[in-house]
Amino acid sequence: MLRAGALGALALVGAASSLAAQQQNCPATTPGATMPLTWQGDATIAAITPCDLMTRLYIYAADSMRGREAGTPDAIRATVYLEREVRRLGLRPAGDNGTFFQNMPVTARMVSASSTISADGRTFHPDVDFSATGAAAGKKVMGDAIFGGTLGDTVHTLSPDAARGKIVVVLPPVGGGRGFGFGGRGSGAGNALAGAEAIVVVSPTVTRPRMQFVLNDTMQNEGRAAYAAANPAAANAAAQRGRGGAVGGPITITVTPALAAAMLGRSASSAMVGDKGGDVAIDLSVENVAEPTRNVVAILPGTDAVLRNQYIVIGAHSDHIGMSGASPVVEHDSLKAYNMVARVEGADSRNAPAPTPEQWARINALKDSLRRVRPARLDSISNGADDDGSGSVSILEIAEAFAKGPVKPKRSLIFVWQMGEEKGLWGSQWFTNHPTVPRDSIVADLNLDMVGRGAASDITGQDKDNHLLRGAENYLQLVGSRRLSTELGDIAEQVSATEPVPFRFDYAMDANGHPQNIYCRSDHANYARYGIPVIFFTTGGHSDYHQVTDEPEYIQYEHMARVDQLVFDIALRVANLDHRVAVDKPHPDSPFARCQQ
Repeated sequence: MLRAGALGALALVGAASSLAAQQQNCPATTPGATMPLTWQGDATIAAITPCDLMTRLYIYAADSMRGREAGTPDAIRATVYLEREVRRLGLRPAGDNGTFFQNMPVTARMVSASSTISADGRTFHPDVDFSATGAAAGKKVMGDAIFGGTLGDTVHTLSPDAARGKIVVVLPPVGGGRGFGFGGRGSGAGNALAGAEAIVVVSPTVTRPRMQFVLNDTMQNEGRAAYAAANPAAANAAAQRGRGGAVGGPITITVTPALAAAMLGRSASSAMVGDKGGDVAIDLSVENVAEPTRNVVAILPGTDAVLRNQYIVIGAHSDHIGMSGASPVVEHDSLKAYNMVARVEGADSRNAPAPTPEQWARINALKDSLRRVRPARLDSISNGADDDGSGSVSILEIAEAFAKGPVKPKRSLIFVWQMGEEKGLWGSQWFTNHPTVPRDSIVADLNLDMVGRGAASDITGQDKDNHLLRGAENYLQLVGSRRLSTELGDIAEQVSATEPVPFRFDYAMDANGHPQNIYCRSDHANYARYGIPVIFFTTGGHSDYHQVTDEPEYIQYEHMARVDQLVFDIALRVANLDHRVAVDKPHPDSPFARCQQ
């Protein structure tokens, strides 16, 4: 127990920190201020503040980070910043070999220069005549070419029988788009072509595609195989659902109009659906290159001699989706206006209908208002300010509040920036399979992913009945908070009630059977599979989700600071319990079972 004098000293420190926070000044705390495109703030302080978060995020989600795609030098650059900050805060390294970095064995796969396509007696070469992702590489395909029409046209398209076993040449969707939807979530034509040997998309230009990155986690692969062998019915059901077991399907290649004409014997633009071409031989080989990829892991030791050997994880994912790749560069404000009206959930607005005349009028009005603020600007960088720059800088801010502030937890805290969430929860998969502390010493995982929005103007998702969800001044989604531990969910509610502005928790996305399966789509899921209680904090989706418009100027910094303070207070409550937070709900039979919400 602290003596009265010590308590008085803590109060003085807390008062000084509060005063310092009040003296901070930045656009995030200035009513009516226009948020800048770039910003350089002052040094951060011990208190969790909007200005600190703004300073950090304008560094972390800057154009210079190029979207922090896992497996690239851009992601390494992001981890350099994180490591420098946790070292400055005096946290203890918890990565490999006494460092803050936990390295993951990631391989980049790309189509090799020796790959070829033969058609009309000629040989065509990659990066000049065609391109394919690493996922499509390592295959040899032969078959007759046939024209399949335009992707997205569900009226004029091949039947599944006509496409089966063929090399189907198609034109891209009208209006373009960042994805062609072959997996069944996009155009109806994608399902019709599922039996084709290859889908060949005609493009005016062919650019070198992104590499495909693969995490080589032997433990994960062997564990899944063993689980499938022991549970064949579950494995077969997963395969029937098209998840986790389906292998194969058509390869997808982008080709020039000249190569498409060689395949069809006529230009694709003049062909009719069902027109047949000649024999085509596709020979793709692959190169594998090791690419450095790493988590950042740091520990704040607890103050209790016994409880300090138990840990609360506070985590976020440090990566995003990088550059827009082969997609065309877009005009930022035009895309921003379009998504605000016609694609309100960003990348989650799948199969959105074309805008109505009334919507086009609103889009143009919004675009004009944005143009009055600043000139038109081209954009090709998915900055990931909210996803998950917001979570990454939030746990830095929480770590600084614990490291520099007067309040210290009894249990230890692990701050982990997990790389590769966008690739399939890599960082949390690797950390939980290969933890740097005993796995059974981890008491809970508090995961922050997209905590920077949630305004009333944001569409934050949909409930199970497809009703749109909207943010609010006190809005926050909780996912998984009572799925393993009733006590942990109750603590979140109790702590929120003590905050200056209590949150209204939205549990709609956490409903069993929700089609978006959010519980399984962020890093907390890898802790839960080992029976570790979790809370996933998020302010939900919005029109900038996985778009180049997810930038620091659109973040709600004051709201984010209150979310971070809540997480700080929940972590402190859990860290100071006289018992481990109780697990009273069933957890998966195997950590390698398929996650299902």
